Amino acid sequence: MNAWRVPYPKFGAAPGLERCAVVAAKLRIDLRAFGGRGAVIVGSNGKGSTAAMCAALLRQTTENVGLFTSPHLFALNERFRIGDDDISDAELSVHWDRVRAAIEACGVEASIGGFEFLFLIAADWFAARGCAHTVWEAGIGGRLDPVKPIEAQHVALTALDFEHTALLGEKLEEIALEKIAAAPEGARLFVSEQAAPNASVVRSAIGAYCAEHGVRVEYVAPIESQLPLNGVHQKSNAALAVKLAQALAPHSQAQLAAGLRATRWPGRLEVLSADPLVVIDVGHTPDGVARALEGFEQLRGGRNAVLVCGVSADKDTGAIVERLAPAFAAIICVAEQHKGAPAAVIGAHAQSANPTAEISLAESVADARRLALAKAKGGAVYVAGGLFLAAEFKALHLGRDPGSLLFF
Repeated sequence: MNAWRVPYPKFGAAPGLERCAVVAAKLRIDLRAFGGRGAVIVGSNGKGSTAAMCAALLRQTTENVGLFTSPHLFALNERFRIGDDDISDAELSVHWDRVRAAIEACGVEASIGGFEFLFLIAADWFAARGCAHTVWEAGIGGRLDPVKPIEAQHVALTALDFEHTALLGEKLEEIALEKIAAAPEGARLFVSEQAAPNASVVRSAIGAYCAEHGVRVEYVAPIESQLPLNGVHQKSNAALAVKLAQALAPHSQAQLAAGLRATRWPGRLEVLSADPLVVIDVGHTPDGVARALEGFEQLRGGRNAVLVCGVSADKDTGAIVERLAPAFAAIICVAEQHKGAPAAVIGAHAQSANPTAEISLAESVADARRLALAKAKGGAVYVAGGLFLAAEFKALHLGRDPGSLLFF
C-alpha cells in the first residue's frame, strides 16, 4: 500500500462544520442522505470496536456497508472499508484527489483539518459506491465533529473518560453532552450503562439534554454472548452494536450471532502468540487501559507476566501508568518512535505506582520486545499504554520496520 501523508494538520483553524458542508456541496454529496440508514458512534473508548461490530452485523443483511473509523494501525486505508475490504490505493487516490480539488476550489485549504479531509473522502467514496448502510466513528466529541452534519438517526455513546478536556469540558457530564450532540432532533440515542450508570450525574444530564432536544434515549446493558473480541468491556460495546444494527435492519438471532462472530478488530487485546502469551492493546486513556487490563488478567490466567509500557507524550502519562504498573512485577518502559514519552518518565511513574516492581528502560521498542520475551520465560507479555506502542510492537512481530509506519 502507498504511504499516505495527510496534507492538512489534524485539527483545522477552528471548528469546521461549515467548511465540511461547503466542500461536501462542491462534491455534490448530501451528507444528510447518510443519516437515515447510517449510525454514528461517539464516546471516549470503545468507539472503533462498536463500529466494527455494528458493520459486521449489518453485513449479514447486505455486503454494501461502509465503515469509517480512526485511527489506523499500519495503513491509512484501514480507516475506510466497504464490506470486508479496506479501500484500495487506486480508489483512495481517486477520492483523495477529488476532495483536495474541492477543498482548493472552496478556498478552505488554509483552514481545513485532517479529520475533516478524511471524513470527506469517506463520504465521497460511500456515496460513489451507493452504500446501503454506513457506520461512522466520531473523531473528537460530537457537537463539533465532522460526523454531526450527517444528522444520523441512530447514535450510540460508548464509554466516557477525561480526554480533550480543553475542548470537551472538565466534567464527565460535560464531555457526555458534547458527544451526544451529534444526535439531531428525533434521533434514537443508545447509551452504554457503563457510560451513564443509574442515578449518576451523567445519566441525569443526558436525560435532561435529550428531553430538551427531542432525542429518544435508551440505556443499554451488556450482553451475555461470547465474543471474538477479548475483554468484558466488549460486551457493552456489542450490546450497543446490536441495538444499532437492529434499528437499521431487522436481524434474526442467527444473523446477530454470525455477525458478532465475524467481527475482527486488530489491536484490541489482540493475541499475537500463545506461547509465550503476547497481547497488545491500543487503549490510550486511563479508563481505557484499566478496562483492557481486566481483560488481559483473564487471558493470562496464573501465568507470570511482563508489562511493556509506552505512552504518547501528549497523553496523561502518570494516570495511564498508574493504572497498569501495580499489576506487574516486571515492567519494561520504552519511548515509541512516534510521539513517545521518554522511557525515564514512564519508569519514574511506574516506580512510584509500584515500588517493588523491577523496572527496566529499553532503548527502542525492538529492544523492549527482546527483553520482554527473555524475561517472560514462557509466561506472558502485555504491551499497553497507547496505540503507537501496540502498532510498532506488532510490526516487529510481523518482521516489519516500525519506522516505516505513518500515523496522523
